[in-house]
Amino acid sequence: MTVKAYPPAPKHLRAACAHPSGHLTSHGSRTTLQVYLDDRLIYRNDGDGYRLPASSAQAQGVGPYIITGAGRRAILNDSQLAAVDSADADGALRDVSWPTAAALARLALVEYRDADGTPQPTDGDDGRTGPKHRPYLTPAGIDAARAAKPRP
Repeated sequence: MTVKAYPPAPKHLRAACAHPSGHLTSHGSRTTLQVYLDDRLIYRNDGDGYRLPASSAQAQGVGPYIITGAGRRAILNDSQLAAVDSADADGALRDVSWPTAAALARLALVEYRDADGTPQPTDGDDGRTGPKHRPYLTPAGIDAARAAKPRP
């Protein structure tokens, strides 16, 4: 018995997650693209900028396919999901390992900020003193956090 990997071809969603505008730059087969649309991992707009239903997005859509918060969540592993879901009200991630924070930063879900709140390219760790900048959710990270399914 084989288990279906979900989502199919996640490399396409990872690339969209890291894209500055969330655009799906490649998608593989039309079948994979339809699965993404049906599961609301991506969407596409019509000519007026309104989101099309999944059933007609491939045929009638205009412009790029765009990843959703659910699509961003679908590619995260358990530690990454826990980190995104545990962010403070100000978006700060607390007690997150550096590999998890770095992976989220590569996916554009986290940015590092210094004590003044200015974004920085890295956590500022020089290998001796530890990280100087803290990870905070980006707007895309907030979108992924909001896409969490409500718990009963």
